[in-house]
Amino acid sequence: MVIVGSFQYIKWEPSTSDIAKEMRFGEQLSYNGQTFYSDWADDLKSISGHVRRIDRHYDKNIPIITYDLVITSGDFSDPDLVTIKHKGDGNYRWSSEKQPSGSIVFYHAIPNNIQSQSKLDSLNEGDSVTILAKVSKNSEIKASNGTFFKLLHTNHKIILVEALL
Repeated sequence: MVIVGSFQYIKWEPSTSDIAKEMRFGEQLSYNGQTFYSDWADDLKSISGHVRRIDRHYDKNIPIITYDLVITSGDFSDPDLVTIKHKGDGNYRWSSEKQPSGSIVFYHAIPNNIQSQSKLDSLNEGDSVTILAKVSKNSEIKASNGTFFKLLHTNHKIILVEALL
């Protein structure tokens, strides 16, 4: 029993709602004494599709990313045609016996208000969704303490979620 308790203590992560409650929103995002920066697009983008996967994302260095979302259309939405495996830390692998039609994009979601985090928390695999968000132009989040999160694939995007419809 001590081993299980120790493991849970070591692996403890704050809930997504606790993170959102402690965040400060606006031109700059802050949480736990750190300020986070990105090169956000000026306009909101409407992202619509089928939620193939939603996975909790937690990185103690960039805790403001609360979820990883796999949003698909066309053949990518069909689990009988396309298999998607979560490799951890926001990494995914998909496979199919033929080249699928449609799209697959991997979004790393940051709430821009408590309401958007609440909607993210209630999102389920299989849902159809429209997300209004700003997209990071440089695919990078930097923290005031020098840590950063950088995406290297063009089909991965960091989004600042304004609303879910």
